[in-house]
Amino acid sequence: MFYSYQSNQLEILIEQLAGVLRQPLRAPLAREIVITQSNGMARWLALRLAERLGVCANLAFQFPATFLWEMSRAVLRQVPPTSAFDKSVLVWRVMALLRELEDTPRFESLNVYLGDGGDDFRRHELACRIADGFDQYLVYRPDWIEKWEAGEADHWQAELWRRLVRTGAAHRVRVQAQFRKVLRDGDFDCRRLPERVAVIGVAALPPLYLDLLAELARHVDLHLFVLNPCQEYWGDIRAERDLARLGEETDPEDAYLTVGNPLLASLGKQGRDFIDLLQAYPRAEWDGFAEPDGETLLHRLQADILHLRERGGEDCPSLPLLPDDHSLQIHACHGPMREVEVLHDRLLALFAARRDLKPSDVIVMAPDIAVYGPLIEAVFDSVPRERRIPFSVADQGAPVENPLVEIFFELLDLGGGRHDAAQVLGLLEPPAVRRRFGLAEDDLDHIRHWVRGAGIRWGIDAGIKSTWDLPATAEHTWRAGLDRLLLGYALPGNGRELYDGILPYDEVEGGEARAWDACRVSPKRCSAWMPVCASAGRWRLGWRCCAACWSNFSSPATARKTNCN
Repeated sequence: MFYSYQSNQLEILIEQLAGVLRQPLRAPLAREIVITQSNGMARWLALRLAERLGVCANLAFQFPATFLWEMSRAVLRQVPPTSAFDKSVLVWRVMALLRELEDTPRFESLNVYLGDGGDDFRRHELACRIADGFDQYLVYRPDWIEKWEAGEADHWQAELWRRLVRTGAAHRVRVQAQFRKVLRDGDFDCRRLPERVAVIGVAALPPLYLDLLAELARHVDLHLFVLNPCQEYWGDIRAERDLARLGEETDPEDAYLTVGNPLLASLGKQGRDFIDLLQAYPRAEWDGFAEPDGETLLHRLQADILHLRERGGEDCPSLPLLPDDHSLQIHACHGPMREVEVLHDRLLALFAARRDLKPSDVIVMAPDIAVYGPLIEAVFDSVPRERRIPFSVADQGAPVENPLVEIFFELLDLGGGRHDAAQVLGLLEPPAVRRRFGLAEDDLDHIRHWVRGAGIRWGIDAGIKSTWDLPATAEHTWRAGLDRLLLGYALPGNGRELYDGILPYDEVEGGEARAWDACRVSPKRCSAWMPVCASAGRWRLGWRCCAACWSNFSSPATARKTNCN
């Protein structure tokens, strides 16, 4: 059964969802499935449900695409867990195809962009953009996909897609077409499907997804919670600029189009189309709209949108603005950093004026959280304790939310690069890396000082410089610097004594040397380890841990061969 709930307040929808979840499922250990559009919304829903139900457990929050793929696997059985057309996989498949483009008019634009041979960085960038486009086509343009596979188009996108599907791998359009057919025929075991599904916090769904959910509602209880700012029918409203663009070419049948509320018409297009599309599906409806209670500018604006009216006319005159009304504010700032600073100041003022307001009642939205996330952390974390506002930044992506992923990407960036000293030392800053090598935060200052003093700037060794069309000299490379540091720990150079042409760096000594020994590749140490130096054609540095253990090495690679415990 398909149930829909509409309200202009998300809190009312949460109450309805809590009421649905209070009804137990037939299987006592079955998980409730809640579909939402972001991890941040899922976290907020979990907190609000816990307040109303006392506990929020055994709920599975999923994204719409993930949920529909899992349902397809449950019904069709032969669908793989991961599609070869997932965006992360599709990037590399497209990149492989870009290496094999023939010199034909069809691919002329791609070949011109890639240049002669094309470098891998540019090819990867282009593959990412093409994969992103194909991923959008699978959701919003399934008709294009079907036409391309039928050979009805001859441009480069269609040809690339046909080459991608030659492997026979399943993609969303094919799988969902089969999924819809099986749901309509009913030729499957309904026990594979969940008993109940709730969709909430989703601003809009593509027509294909909504169609599949409606088919699924024939076999499960589907509860769709829609945040609708207007209780009137507003499917016919259009923004003033859209009506002006139509001009004299407006079809007489479109004469009913109107502006309604200009703010809703200009900013609510996506929600308008989604709610209008929803009217075509049979369902049980519930509406719970709440009248804004207040005389502030924000309350009046919400009321005008709710009743689809425009201020300023004879039927709805403008109202005077109260002098102390700060319910709606617009700040012009010279940059994102200043925007965050003003936000912090305004939040402090709100908390001071309203003692009942809690940080958990505030949500801040940004157009690009990747840009604003670090700035928010810098501003909100740098204030004194008495003025600190508890906060968390959601939906920043895996590299930001999981620092280990970012470290992994930084390690990948080292390959084939210059190995700049600052870049390499930056890998020691994350706490996880310091814990792995037993380094304290103060040890990083010692290591940076040693690297600068030993003259390490860039390059692994002399050979790597030739790849940059530079003389193959060892000066200022990591190999030369490590030689100086290791020799300086074993023998005093006093700033002038050379050993086999190497000037020891004398400042690595005493207990501080443990930091250097921890961060480089070296044999495991026992309680009696000591450095030993010998010269036989060239110098070698060994670590004698005890009488039964001895290892000589001149590079980190040979250090791994020790049997020292």
